Amino acid sequence: MAAALCLWLAVVSFISHRTSAELRRFEQPTRGDGTLRFLVVGDWGRKGEFNQSQVAFQMGRIGEELDIDFVVSTGDNFYDNGLEGETDPAFVDSFTNIYTAKSLQKQWFSVLGNHDYRGDTVAQMSPALRKIDGRWLCLRSFVVNAEIAELFFVDTTPFVNYYYANPENHVYDWRGVNPSKIYTSIVLRDLESALKESRAKWKLWWVIMPSEV
Repeated sequence: MAAALCLWLAVVSFISHRTSAELRRFEQPTRGDGTLRFLVVGDWGRKGEFNQSQVAFQMGRIGEELDIDFVVSTGDNFYDNGLEGETDPAFVDSFTNIYTAKSLQKQWFSVLGNHDYRGDTVAQMSPALRKIDGRWLCLRSFVVNAEIAELFFVDTTPFVNYYYANPENHVYDWRGVNPSKIYTSIVLRDLESALKESRAKWKLWWVIMPSEV
């Protein structure tokens, strides 16, 4: 009876804590002339292989031409199975050493994809990675205020029941998102609230819908 009561109190405490949360907000200064310029990339973390280096080169060229303000990464940042930890060399090999163009030395706003959930998600979101490369910022769901526009990032991997029911040979890191029904309902509620409160002229959604592979 005592154990059951403790478990019930723990669940209530968890729900209360989660329901009081809001999507984190980040301020992204722009040039102040009413324009916003950024690049979007996803499914890229391959240590330079599978044309990653070639795409990075073109990103650098276009980034310089447009004089971009920042970069958005839509997930699957590190193939095939995310990062193994904060010191995994794949972070440098797939990010720092690939996106070397001067124009890409701007803030990167990143979310997790399904391949990232197959590794250490906590490590990928850790501030320790920012000490390695200050461009990096990765969270589950958040808002970026870029003056004339607000960008809403929502990682929906936890919304996909397929990954829970059919993990195949993969091990998913669900820390921080279980119970999934509670987590996803809170994310949707917080997103709706943030959209209603936004006064930005432009509202851009990054709702990452991963494939079942």
